[in-house]
Amino acid sequence: MTHSLDRVGPERMSRRRVVLVFSAWILAVVGVLTVFVFAPTALHAYDRAHSQVIKCDVSRAEPSSVSVQSTNSSSTNLPRVSIKTKNCGELTFERGVTDGNRDRIAAELDGRTCEFTVGAGSFRLRAFLGVLRVAPEVMSYEVVR
Repeated sequence: MTHSLDRVGPERMSRRRVVLVFSAWILAVVGVLTVFVFAPTALHAYDRAHSQVIKCDVSRAEPSSVSVQSTNSSSTNLPRVSIKTKNCGELTFERGVTDGNRDRIAAELDGRTCEFTVGAGSFRLRAFLGVLRVAPEVMSYEVVR
């Protein structure tokens, strides 16, 4: 009876197995790049070219910020307004928001009905993006009532 420890030297992989392992690695790398680099870039470009106006009942709007890390280990907080709506899901508003005006913007939106201009692609994919904790970004808004 031979034991696995009795073998001498490395076991050679067949050429077919090498090709399969290499192909799996390439496919994995392409998949990761697609999901984390190409898809967000394409979605952002699509959103810039295809905006959509939606009418939403805001249930809560609150000032917040997002922390961004740079490559030299420094971080900065970018102000924004997080918007929760009854019929449109969660949205974020960052354009033109500063530390000085985010409280005013949140108070202006809170409990009101608003028309938001958002990217059409992000808005259609909001359920999937919500799983990734990404909310569609508001480009502009107008308080209706």
